[in-house]
Amino acid sequence: MIAESHFAIHTWPEYGFAAVDLFTCGDTVDPYAAFELLGTSLRAATHSVVEMRRGLLPSPSGATLPHKPGA
Repeated sequence: MIAESHFAIHTWPEYGFAAVDLFTCGDTVDPYAAFELLGTSLRAATHSVVEMRRGLLPSPSGATLPHKPGA
């Protein structure tokens, strides 16, 4: 499903609810494909996605710093 980074599934079976945290890095992973596969595999009636971009930080000069050293 993903070749780098990780994901965690938090479940509340008494409510029929699961929350998934999926962390990826690099440009070769499609996290949305992973979410679709998870939704299908877990037979989710509904699902939603909130994307939080991390790793690209503005420097004091306004330039974007790479998220990996040497990148």
